[in-house]
Amino acid sequence: MVLDLIIRGRTDGKASLDEVMRRMYDEFYLKAPNATYYLRGRGYVPEDLQRVASQVSGYDFTDFFNRYVRDVEALPYDEAFGYLGLRVVREAAREPYDAGITVDWENTASLRIKSVRNYSPAEDAGLQEGDEILKLTGKNLKRENWLVALSHHKQGDRVPLSVKRDRRTIQTTLKLGPPERFEYRIQEKIDATPQQKALREAWLNGATTN
Repeated sequence: MVLDLIIRGRTDGKASLDEVMRRMYDEFYLKAPNATYYLRGRGYVPEDLQRVASQVSGYDFTDFFNRYVRDVEALPYDEAFGYLGLRVVREAAREPYDAGITVDWENTASLRIKSVRNYSPAEDAGLQEGDEILKLTGKNLKRENWLVALSHHKQGDRVPLSVKRDRRTIQTTLKLGPPERFEYRIQEKIDATPQQKALREAWLNGATTN
């Protein structure tokens, strides 16, 4: 989707990812020598997709592929949706904390830790996979109210926690940092231009503007 929107934005809506795929089909299937006796055409590598996308859009996608395909940077949603006169809004969730803990919802009815995120409050508190969370601030917990209980606290709070590990009960403290859970929505920009709105309409209808 992001690649499609950037191609549309860079070409003022005259091209899209559809054109890239048509050219890929033509070059690597219809016109390519057969890879084997049984298979028509040949396979392609990410560099081929990068090249064809650059040709179609007239925009060098080298940096895009290096940052968002070969590396792990978050995709440029602001740029992509900006071409349509839209923006991505991120807000803290109603239950903004998980302390870096993923709860096991499959194998047990208890509040057992499935995984602990690196560099999280849970890791700093010494929690481990398999620990069973018993109490938060001295109150019993269930899986269903774990996030709700955390949401009663705020950034900087030190929250007492009791967990069961093997046959031992361990007392520790979670120090909450910034919110960790977010909700996202797409919102129209107040100053969206007629050109951006036309590009959005074409995208929603699977068309181009030429």
